[in-house]
Order: sequence, then structure tokens, then C-alpha cells
Amino acid sequence: MGNNQPPEIPVNQVMALFAGKAISFSLAAGATFADLVDSLNHLGDRHGGVPSAVFLRIGTTGRPISCLQSGISE
Repeated sequence: MGNNQPPEIPVNQVMALFAGKAISFSLAAGATFADLVDSLNHLGDRHGGVPSAVFLRIGTTGRPISCLQSGISE
């Protein structure tokens, strides 16, 4: 019988700490550090400057990276 669950999609989560405020958002799969910097710059314009800290969680699916790149399921 086949696997009926949808494929896992890695999610990249960011939390930026601004003065008195923590803002969380997701980055698209394949996002670069330049994309992250652009997002933080836009948030900084709205929330009073650069964040005091940035936490980045890179999404994983728990499968070997070779499976993710090739599309092979285990």
C-alpha cells in the first residue's frame, strides 16, 4: 500500500527582535541570505531600525538531503 501523506516541505522560520517586539515569519524554499536581508530591511523600516537579534531555523524534513534533491522517496 502506498504512502498517502503529502511530501514534507522544509520551512525556514525567522524571528527578529526589535525594540519591545518579536516578529516571526517564514522564508520561501530556496530563499537566499540576500532575501533574508531584504525582509529584515523592510521590517526595520516599519519597526524602528535594525533588529537587536535574529534567529533563523532552517527547515528539514528528516530525510537525507540526497532524497530531497532527487525527489526520491524512502
